[in-house]
Amino acid sequence: MTTHASLLIIDDHPMIRVALADALRARFPKLRLETCGDAESGIALLKSELRKKNEHPWWVLMDLGLPGLGGLEAISAVTALGDSVKVITISGNDDELQVGAALGAGASAFISKAAALDDTVTIVAQAIDGNLIRATWLSAHGLADSSSLNKVALTERQVQVLAMICQGKSNRDIADSLGISEITAKSHVGAIFRELQVSSRTQAVLVAQRLGLFSNNH
Repeated sequence: MTTHASLLIIDDHPMIRVALADALRARFPKLRLETCGDAESGIALLKSELRKKNEHPWWVLMDLGLPGLGGLEAISAVTALGDSVKVITISGNDDELQVGAALGAGASAFISKAAALDDTVTIVAQAIDGNLIRATWLSAHGLADSSSLNKVALTERQVQVLAMICQGKSNRDIADSLGISEITAKSHVGAIFRELQVSSRTQAVLVAQRLGLFSNNH
């Protein structure tokens, strides 16, 4: 395989982070591989690398349940860094709704932590070689069909607003925090309700929690 891409593993569990890194280094000894325990550190590293104008793409293998910035927020923040940065999410929960939400948020693939390590390495190898099929889903039982999943597709702004809804903020609070009008904040909330197929803030929070869209800090 070629190793023109670089890989960043973001997982707050040291044993998982080390196990993934060791398996990938053993198979691809020439691969540029970095690790960190939270999305904030990973984003800082990526920004530093991107400032160097390196043409090589970065693949980010990222846990969904990170402390601090996590879930859809983390996917959105990482993919917003540019076209040269792509995300593969990993999670202990591969509920269909969560998988669809992660793929809808911009993840190129979803891998269950219960999947065989060799299969996980194979998916990463396909990504680095440029052969990864978009919306690949490696479940606990092997490759699964993601074509029929409901891919919740929220914009970056809607992700921010949904996070604030989960924090219990009103439309006025959201508007003040984002520097937008209250009418615009209300419009974002309505669009989120339609995308999540809910009719109230409480329902939106419950769906967000069920989908694992945000970390427990919200």
